[in-house]
Amino acid sequence: MTDSIPARRPAFWNRAVWRGRVDRWVTPRPDGLPAIRVLIALPLLLAVIGAILVGLSVNGSSSGAFHSELHDGADPDLIAGTPQLIRTDEWAVQTVWAITQAEQGLPVENETFPGGMDATIPQDLPRADWSVAFRPHLLGFLSWDVDHAIALKWWLPGLALIAAVYCFAVTILPRRPFLAAGIAGGFFLSPFFQWWFLQTTLWPAVWGFVLLTTVVWCLRATTRVAPLVWSGILAYLTVVMAMGIYVPFIVPIVLVGALTVVGAVFDARRSGIGFGRLALRVAPVLGAGAVGSAITLAWLVEKSATVDAFLGTAYPGERLVAAGQSGGVELAHILSSSFALSLKAGGWLGLNSSEASTFFFAGAFLIPVVVWLVVRWRRTLAFPWMLVGASASVLVIAAFIFLPGWDALAHLLFLDRSLPGRLRLGVGFASLVIMVILIRELTPDRRPRRLFAGILALLFLGSQAAIAFAVWAESPGALAAARFWWILAPLSAAVIYLIARARPAAAVAIFVVIGVISGATVNPVYRGVLDLRETDASAAVRELDERAGGATWVGVGGRLTGAMLLESGVEAFNGFQGAPSDEMWHPVDPTGAYEFEWNRLAGIGWTPGVGEPQISNPAPDQILVTFDACSAFAQENVDFVLADKTVDVESACLEPVEEFDLAADGELTILEVVPQHP
Repeated sequence: MTDSIPARRPAFWNRAVWRGRVDRWVTPRPDGLPAIRVLIALPLLLAVIGAILVGLSVNGSSSGAFHSELHDGADPDLIAGTPQLIRTDEWAVQTVWAITQAEQGLPVENETFPGGMDATIPQDLPRADWSVAFRPHLLGFLSWDVDHAIALKWWLPGLALIAAVYCFAVTILPRRPFLAAGIAGGFFLSPFFQWWFLQTTLWPAVWGFVLLTTVVWCLRATTRVAPLVWSGILAYLTVVMAMGIYVPFIVPIVLVGALTVVGAVFDARRSGIGFGRLALRVAPVLGAGAVGSAITLAWLVEKSATVDAFLGTAYPGERLVAAGQSGGVELAHILSSSFALSLKAGGWLGLNSSEASTFFFAGAFLIPVVVWLVVRWRRTLAFPWMLVGASASVLVIAAFIFLPGWDALAHLLFLDRSLPGRLRLGVGFASLVIMVILIRELTPDRRPRRLFAGILALLFLGSQAAIAFAVWAESPGALAAARFWWILAPLSAAVIYLIARARPAAAVAIFVVIGVISGATVNPVYRGVLDLRETDASAAVRELDERAGGATWVGVGGRLTGAMLLESGVEAFNGFQGAPSDEMWHPVDPTGAYEFEWNRLAGIGWTPGVGEPQISNPAPDQILVTFDACSAFAQENVDFVLADKTVDVESACLEPVEEFDLAADGELTILEVVPQHP
């Protein structure tokens, strides 16, 4: 009798075989950096996903907000979710202007406002000039229809953020690509990004992570090609970020990046690299900064007139913010990550949803662990200086928000060019950097005790409980809107505890779950874009305009009238202006009596009135002007009016031309301005 030989399990089902394959696949390079196949794996997958989404013209735009005004019934292009009305900066400003540019042929000088408007600053509109090479999210407008172009505009910055975070995380954790992918996905789903989903928010964060990745590769790589490639990407993204020109988001990212880079250089110097070699290794980074800055400077010189006009506005102008202007309410806003679902009900603690949005600052709550590492290694100074730099940046930003009395230094750091709510982006960036590096540094043999980690988790839970109690005492209904906060709070505390205890896999899994609950459903899933040019009213506007050989229009009433005129491509006194034009405002306000009211970055709306235009500001970024068709302004400068049913524009100087029925008994009316009879 012979012994039976146990049958081998097929390799496909053999866990040990798969583990060996994965281990070989993730094996780092000899210099300790990730293998190129690992580095590019997720970016390539994201490129495929992005191509599919753009090909299907699927995006997260809230342009469908206009549907309920135009049509009864459900929106056939709304796949999931609901349009976010608070995101007017996206659906009522940027998307409308983008379609306007497409209708006008992508000019550098948009022709809607009398006298024109620079399409590049500050609106960042699609256009056909050399600078669009550094606006990759706008390239689709050069050759595609607006549905696909808007999809590229929506997805490219967001997918680039996921890729950038992944590349940084996998550079620090070269054997943990799946962990790095989870970190990237969870960070992307942060409520702050989802409620501020614009290129001006996303590209600075992309640049920050690429900066840190480039520095690490330049300092550690034993080959020349990879550092040069990363430096080239950094140079390009420097221009991409700078051309967004939204300084309040750029400043905190640059500050955090600079302090963390200083830490990385200290790390390299401590490892024995001489000053000469260190200078050679960081030279590509400095060169990337120089090239990017030179291109940006050339562009700003070309646009100097627009920049000067923009900085000379009454709002925002060259706005400077004093240090230490915030208190307990701002602290509550910063720490309110567990209450993210309240934002879908319209806001939180007195702010609208975008302004109240924040991050789950896991890394910031783990700064005591950084201190623990510093104390542990104080004799050898062998602690990771990148952690120290990132942690220091959090403390600097917090000091600016809450501690008064150091405005001169804050001015040198450019912190006074930002706002407390915008500085959260920098804290979120630094927090993730701290989280990633701590995952590398903490091991089962080198980690704080359970009590230490538990205290940190309890500190976070205590902050959430304090916010909940304060809100409940003031307004119980507001707390009810923050659904599942009592689930998100302990989950978040668990992430802090698990990272401190060197259990990153479980921590990152929960981190992703928190992101999905908090941010995945903020924006709708929409097919294409709601293009007002496809309406009968827009067709009539364009036909009348062409028949008149180019007319000037005013939209009176709600947002729809102005958006309809803009997307129709006609000359109009409506829209969200950048740098105000004297050619436009002189006919409206010939004496300059209202210059303070109209000299601002703001949306322009019109309402019926008597006599010459009177201008007011319902909000700092809103301009409301009265319209009387019999006024000298209207008689000399306006040919047609588009009005909705929310206002009464009856006048002896207006003759109805055509009416259009809208949803819920709404109505749009085109009227012609006629001479006043004696």
